[in-house]
Amino acid sequence: MSGLLLCGGTGELGRRVAARLADRGIPFRALVRPASDDAGLEALGAEVVPGDLTDQPSLERAVAGMSTVVTTVTAMSRMLAGATDLSFGTVDREGNAALVRAAEAAGVERFVFVSMAGLTDAMAARSPLSAAKRETERLLQSSPMRTVIVRPAPFDEIWLTRITGIDPDKHRATIFGRGRSQASLVATDDVAEAVVRLATMDDPPAAVDVGGPESMSRRDVIAAFERSTGARFRRIPVPRPAMAAGNRILRRWKPAVSSVMGMALTMDQEGCVVSAEPVRRLGIEPRPASDFIAATSHPAPESGRNP
Repeated sequence: MSGLLLCGGTGELGRRVAARLADRGIPFRALVRPASDDAGLEALGAEVVPGDLTDQPSLERAVAGMSTVVTTVTAMSRMLAGATDLSFGTVDREGNAALVRAAEAAGVERFVFVSMAGLTDAMAARSPLSAAKRETERLLQSSPMRTVIVRPAPFDEIWLTRITGIDPDKHRATIFGRGRSQASLVATDDVAEAVVRLATMDDPPAAVDVGGPESMSRRDVIAAFERSTGARFRRIPVPRPAMAAGNRILRRWKPAVSSVMGMALTMDQEGCVVSAEPVRRLGIEPRPASDFIAATSHPAPESGRNP
C-alpha cells in the first residue's frame, strides 16, 4: 500500500503543501468538498476525491489504499467568511476524529495533523478551535498509526494583516490588550515545507513545534510597520476586559470571531514563543516576520509630492 492523501488542499496552508508535493513529483490524492474549486489541484496532477470530513463514505473512499494522510483542514476561514452551515465541532473536532478512525480502519501507516502552538488550558477554554485541536491531538496520541503533530506558531498571514486589524495602507493597527507579550510569528510557506518534509521523511518525530526566528510583541510589530512605511500608525486599543466580554458574548453568534478574540487575549496574557530550532533541524531556515512586514508595506508618499 502506498500513496498520500491531502485533506484541506484548497486552503491557504493546504494549497502550499499541494504545490510542494507536485514540485517534488510526489503523487497525491486530495479530498475536496464538492463546492470547492479543485482546478488548481487537478492542474498539479492530484487525484481529486469529492467529499469532506463530515461525509463518512467519502472518507472511506479517500483513505483507501493510502499509506499517509495529511490534514490541514479547519472551519475557521469559511466561518470568518460568513458560512453558517458548519462549526468547529462538526469539522475540527468530529470531522478530524472521523478521518482518524477511517485512516486507522484502512491501515494508514502515517498521519500528519496540523495543530497549533500554545494549547494551554486558557486557550482551549476561550477558543473552540483550540479546544478541538487539543482533542484531536489526544486522540492521535492513542492511535496505532505513526502520528506526527505539527504545532505552528501564529501565522504571519493572519496576525500581520487586516484579518486581525493591521492595515498598512491606511496606517492603522489594533492592539490587543497591553500588546507587550512576545510571539514567534511564522510564515505559512515555512509551515507547508515542514509538513511536506515530515510527511515524506523516513523517521519523523512525533511532534514538531514550528516557530519563526523573531519574537515580537504587537507593539514591536506596529513599530516595524512604521519603520517600513515611514508613517505613524493610528493605534486602536482593545482592552483585555473588552476582549474577554467579546469572547463570551460572540461565542454563540460569531464563534469564529469569538475564537480569534480568545486566542488574541490568551496570547496577550501568556505570549506564544516557539523556538525556530525544530524547523531548522528539518533543514528549513524560517523567514523572519520583519521580512513579511517589509514585503507587505508601502512607503508613505513624501509631503508635498503627488502620490
